[in-house]
Amino acid sequence: MRYFFISLGLIIILMFAGCGYKEGVSTPDQVAYLFFSGNTDNVTVSIDNGEQFTVRAGRDNQYKIRPGKYLIHVYREGKIIVEREIYVGDGIAKEIGVN
Repeated sequence: MRYFFISLGLIIILMFAGCGYKEGVSTPDQVAYLFFSGNTDNVTVSIDNGEQFTVRAGRDNQYKIRPGKYLIHVYREGKIIVEREIYVGDGIAKEIGVN
C-alpha cells in the first residue's frame, strides 16, 4: 500500500509539472539598418520619396527600416547628390556613401 501512494504521488507531480509547457515559436520582428558614411554636413535623406530627414555619419548612427527594396535619395542644398536603389535583408546593415 505504501508503494501505491508513493507511485500515485509521483504521477500527480509529473502531471502538474507538464502543465507549464507552452508550444509555439516566438520570432522577433524583422529589421534592417541603414548607415551613412562620408560628408553628411547639410544633408537630408528621403526613402522611397518619403519625408526628408537629417542623418549623421558613422556605423554607430544606424537608422532602422524593414527588410526590402528601397530607393534612397540624398540631398544637399535641394539637389540630389546620391540616388541608390538598394535591397536589405533581415538583420543587415547597409552603408550609403555620401560625397
